[in-house]
Amino acid sequence: MIDCHVHTWRCRHATGTPVEYVRAAAERGISVLTFTEHLPLAPDLADRVPGAARYAMPESELPLYIAEIAEAATLGSSLGVEVLCGIEVDAVPIARPYAREMLAQHSFDVVLGSVHFIDDWAFDDPSLRDGYDVWSPDALWERYFGDVLDAARAGLADVMAHVDLVKKFGVWPSGPADGMYRETASALAEAGVAVEVNTAGLRKPCQEIYPGAALLRALREAGVPVTIGSDAHTPDEVGAGGAEALAALGDAGFRSVVVFSGREMREVRLDEL
Repeated sequence: MIDCHVHTWRCRHATGTPVEYVRAAAERGISVLTFTEHLPLAPDLADRVPGAARYAMPESELPLYIAEIAEAATLGSSLGVEVLCGIEVDAVPIARPYAREMLAQHSFDVVLGSVHFIDDWAFDDPSLRDGYDVWSPDALWERYFGDVLDAARAGLADVMAHVDLVKKFGVWPSGPADGMYRETASALAEAGVAVEVNTAGLRKPCQEIYPGAALLRALREAGVPVTIGSDAHTPDEVGAGGAEALAALGDAGFRSVVVFSGREMREVRLDEL
């Protein structure tokens, strides 16, 4: 199994050190573990977002994070776990110039692109769920997916993370979203990004993998490559939902997943996991 999306204590809303994550991965038979800590928030974004300090590490810690993952990779080698160093970028427009600057200064194995903010609202923060009251579900889904596609086209990310995160708290559109899914999949294929099968949704109110079955099928039909991530925020969550992810991928018709190293994609067959 692979797990290409995990966080540590440095993001300020997770717990555990890289070493603890690597040991957990080894215990669970994870062959590839990719750390994807949140890139420090762009100052222009952080200035607009209340409580921004709890969403990502400060910029001063970015070199420390990279060094910690390098040390964890040495342990991983001894335990049979390939440890990779990635980063998760909030790819909303206001944050992109800063993200480009940081990515030019540091080398990562993979860059995840994500949308956690709609304007200055951190919509996936459980403490800010009252923000949903000012949106109709249809309008919110339309805005969110528009922002995701805009982020994918920005050219920052190798992989788009938890691509239907808008459903986290069980907010769904009023009717079938198949048309939106097909348009999304086509646009992601054109943008040349992969998408992760993120199992964290199984642990959230929506109780569904990101992306759900219909969107996952649309991605396969459009030829979008996929990877797998637990989005673990504690060592106990490493590899969580892996069996469910494999089942979902098989049901959607996928035969392989991808792993990024040095921002180059390699394919791994499902029957090898």
